[in-house]
Amino acid sequence: MTNEGLVELCFTTMHSTILAALAISTFFALATASNTTLLIGDRNQTAAIHPTCRCKSPVCQPYTRGIVDFTAALRAANSVPKGACIFNPALLRIEQNLYCVFVRVYTASSDERRCVPGRLDRPPFMDAWNGTLANMLAVIRIRRTRQGGDVSVTMVGHRYFHDINYEDGRLFRDPGGRIFLYLAIPFGKYGGARAAVNTAQRVFLTCRNAPTFACAIKLGPPRMLRYDKSIAWEKNWVPWNGTTLMSYSHYGVFGPHSVFNWSSYREPVPHARFVSVANQSFFSTWTATYGKLIQLSGGTPAILEPSGSSFLAMGHVRIHPGCLHPNSIPGLDQLLGDKVRTNCHHFLKLPQNLKKDIPFRSFMYRNADGNTSKHYHVDYGMFFYRFSAEPPYSITHISHGILPPSEGHFGIVFPTGLERMGSDYVVSYGDADQASKLMFLSQGDVDKLLIPLVEMEKRITSFSLCTLPLFVGNSSTPEPELVTV
Repeated sequence: MTNEGLVELCFTTMHSTILAALAISTFFALATASNTTLLIGDRNQTAAIHPTCRCKSPVCQPYTRGIVDFTAALRAANSVPKGACIFNPALLRIEQNLYCVFVRVYTASSDERRCVPGRLDRPPFMDAWNGTLANMLAVIRIRRTRQGGDVSVTMVGHRYFHDINYEDGRLFRDPGGRIFLYLAIPFGKYGGARAAVNTAQRVFLTCRNAPTFACAIKLGPPRMLRYDKSIAWEKNWVPWNGTTLMSYSHYGVFGPHSVFNWSSYREPVPHARFVSVANQSFFSTWTATYGKLIQLSGGTPAILEPSGSSFLAMGHVRIHPGCLHPNSIPGLDQLLGDKVRTNCHHFLKLPQNLKKDIPFRSFMYRNADGNTSKHYHVDYGMFFYRFSAEPPYSITHISHGILPPSEGHFGIVFPTGLERMGSDYVVSYGDADQASKLMFLSQGDVDKLLIPLVEMEKRITSFSLCTLPLFVGNSSTPEPELVTV
């Protein structure tokens, strides 16, 4: 038997064992709705769309106030190749309606695999990432009308880096107001896995009004953020905007909330240990419950909330597709049905040795339009969390996993920026590794999503992933729809 045949046999045997364990536990008969009274998933949706977030009471129903695709504004840069995918935009407000963004750019080698404006059907993973990778820094102007809330985005300057491939940068300010870019710079491989070096680089901006308003951008040299106990493939650390503090994202489990103080990003102080650790039982409970089935990690920088007593940030969550898509594991849909689910209930009573070894593999699924697409081997989502601005900087609140409404789904959404826009929050994120988007939420919507950490720990098995509905005026039962510019 070939090695490929042996791998497939092992994979099939693992699936049979999992299905048998599920059947013996009679888990296929359990309800799939969340049992928390704070947020539930409504499964009355088509199989290709993640269920919409519904609260049991209209008073606590959260919404998104708008979704804006601003990829077209970034494509206006003459340096960007035709058909390039532009995604995972870091976002930082410069002043008034000017913002700095940092994005990834991917260009497939063949035209038929390149991104098409307005469509989300050609993710780079389907091209095996065999094209060219680059990055771009840009200055954009975001205008939003007071009456209708319409949003327009224009680019007023950019710098294209065709000779580098930096993943998922984050923009933030130091205490002096200087702009920096946090990056986990690829550094070959270590132990068979990708290695990275965590750094901060100064961003220099020069804007002039004449003859037309335009901005020039350049990057300073990288400054190493040295942590002696860092493992080779670490990334997604969380800068705190306006400070020299940064959260360390424990690989796979996120907490306990551990903090660096670099003192200065121009000459960061090396760390042998954290300056603060908030030991909270939530994270050990999470690991014991989910193992590798659901993992939490860093996402956006943290920003100080209006009260001044807490910071808010958005992380990303990685979920085994078998939790949400029964058809991702052959035969599982025969036990559970083929509708997209909201949580991982059906896997939680599996023996630990099975729970930790369920393979992550891509799979084919049917879209709402009837077309078949390839789904990524992981489902990505977002979650908000709040932590105290005072030592030991304990995490006080966390949300369920959320998804922005989207016309496509490949299992990939990734938050990279969080800012205030007036009284609202705006989250910048990448959709399907193809588009750069903004999601707007009111302060009230964010507060409705956040749940005290001690309460979430009590209901930890109910952690769900659902799609935020778009607020459409006075409608009591809004349907998700996409607003694009």
